[in-house]
Amino acid sequence: MANILIVDDDPTIQLIAGELLRAEGHAVVNAGDGVEALKALVAIPADLVVLDMLMPNMDGLETIIEMRKSHPGVKILAISSGGPMGPHDLLRTAKLFGADDSLAKPLSFSTFGAAVERLLGQPDRAASPFAENG
Repeated sequence: MANILIVDDDPTIQLIAGELLRAEGHAVVNAGDGVEALKALVAIPADLVVLDMLMPNMDGLETIIEMRKSHPGVKILAISSGGPMGPHDLLRTAKLFGADDSLAKPLSFSTFGAAVERLLGQPDRAASPFAENG
C-alpha cells in the first residue's frame, strides 16, 4: 500500500482516480491546487503525486519545482488535457521540470493503473547509490 496525493482542480478526476487507487489498496489524499498539495505533503508524506498541470493558484510546473526542492524523493505523475493546445508539449515540459512520468487526459484505467504501479516500483529518486557506504 502506498500513500498517493491526487492534485487536480476537477473533483471528478479526484473521485474516479481516488476510487481506482483505493481499490488497489492505496491510501489517497486529494488537493485542489499546488498550494494545497504542498501543505498536504508536509502533513502526510506521499509516495506518489498525481499532478494536473492546469490548475488555479499554483499550476503544475510551479508545483513540480517546489516539490523537487522540498520533497525530492516523491514520484510525480503529471496529467493534463493541455487545454486548447493539447497535452503533449505541456507534459513534455513537465518531465523536463522533474515529473517522473506523464499521461494525457482523458485517462484510461489500464494505462493509469500501470503508470502508478510502475512508478511505485521504482527506487526513491532522492536515494543515493552511495548512501550505505557513507
